[in-house]
Amino acid sequence: MHFKTNHTTHQRPVLLLSLLILSFSYFAESIEVLDLQIQSQYEDIKLIPGRILPTNISELAFEIPGKVAVVNSDLGDFVKKGEILAKLDDSEINANFMKAEANFMLAQLELDRFEDLKENSFISPQDYDQANAKFLVAKSEFELNKVKLSQTYIMAPYDGFIQQRYVDVGTIINPGITIFDFVDSSNVEAHVSIPGNDLNGLSLGSEYEFEINGKIHFATFSRIAPMTIGGSSNRLGIFEFSEFLSPGNVGYLKYRNIIKKSGAWVPLQALSESNQGLWNLFVLEKLDDGYKVLKEIVELHHVEDEYAYISGTISNGDQVVVGGALRVIEGQFLK
Repeated sequence: MHFKTNHTTHQRPVLLLSLLILSFSYFAESIEVLDLQIQSQYEDIKLIPGRILPTNISELAFEIPGKVAVVNSDLGDFVKKGEILAKLDDSEINANFMKAEANFMLAQLELDRFEDLKENSFISPQDYDQANAKFLVAKSEFELNKVKLSQTYIMAPYDGFIQQRYVDVGTIINPGITIFDFVDSSNVEAHVSIPGNDLNGLSLGSEYEFEINGKIHFATFSRIAPMTIGGSSNRLGIFEFSEFLSPGNVGYLKYRNIIKKSGAWVPLQALSESNQGLWNLFVLEKLDDGYKVLKEIVELHHVEDEYAYISGTISNGDQVVVGGALRVIEGQFLK
């Protein structure tokens, strides 16, 4: 008999085993045997879906009625904070603004003259009070028209993208009608419905993996919101990304749950079905002049790729026949 051993200490299940290839006189081919390595726990990875959404979504509208005169941005455009996205026809409002500005400047000059006259006692206090009141009214009218003029255009509230545009030039609109859907370009969030039993395995402020369109991205678990739809015990977990990703995608949270259970990883092909949901595992018992095949009854807890995590009547260092029932039978003697 001869054998070849491959030792490794990596943590993936496929690498937790020491492989021996044994040749016996009864077989034309070698038998693969694995040394079991008992562990105290295993990792169960779930992919929990969630929606990728922008951190901020704004519905931009005019605050006053009017006719749309200019539309500077369209669907998909990136704009910087403060850029003008659209304007109303402001000819009438601008004329009123200029008139109010002129009245304000005139009232200011008149009040300045009355202040000089008051200091030299050339006017009565009543005349000065009237000039001051006139100035305050003119100032109020000027500020009001300044606000109305600013309401004739829509500015980007932050750096972002035009997600949707709803009007064209020449459209007559009422106040509050949405002109643009505007999304933040700095950050996005993942909204994930997390089963209540899994919340204990997550920590606020920690970073977690997401799989999005086949690529891995990282996000910080920032907060939890209640979910009551249909009486579900799920909670809405919100994860913040430090990079901009396209909103609307589905991302999958890689939830890693540590299960405290003593057992070992074995290839699926080493198992054969037994009774009552249990499984058979064939191991070799070392004798003076060869090996004897023994059958162990085990319970299967978790499957990952082509490996299974099992527990039962197994011990550290047991030599497991990889081919299982396809290669050997219980009680068989090998030398």
